[in-house]
Amino acid sequence: MAWLRTLFPVSRAGMALWAWRNRREMGNWLGFAKRAVPRLAGASRPDLIAEARLRASLSRDPRTRGIGHLGVRVVDGEAVLEGGVPPDAHVAVYRIAERTKGVRAVRCRIQDRGRSRRSRAPAGRGRLHW
Repeated sequence: MAWLRTLFPVSRAGMALWAWRNRREMGNWLGFAKRAVPRLAGASRPDLIAEARLRASLSRDPRTRGIGHLGVRVVDGEAVLEGGVPPDAHVAVYRIAERTKGVRAVRCRIQDRGRSRRSRAPAGRGRLHW
């Protein structure tokens, strides 16, 4: 373990602060890992890979990173989005799911919570149905 500290000179307090700031993302990924283990050997492996790609894309995007009340599943190539998120994030989540490799359809059950930061909805391709 000492070699790890020399490689990454980060204090325990720094690691604890990072873990606290990213607790929602870590919780989401841990929950996904727990559900994924039994599914690895089954026929739903492509869905599992698509869900991992979708979760990674949502974690990378600053508009959707750390949203606590967002549920994501992929079943038979269909992404199921659930929860309550701000309207701006709602549009971003849908579009990210739409572009994710392995996702053929998107079922959006997201409820808007709070207010939008913009006065108008962004111009899109006209494919948002929720």
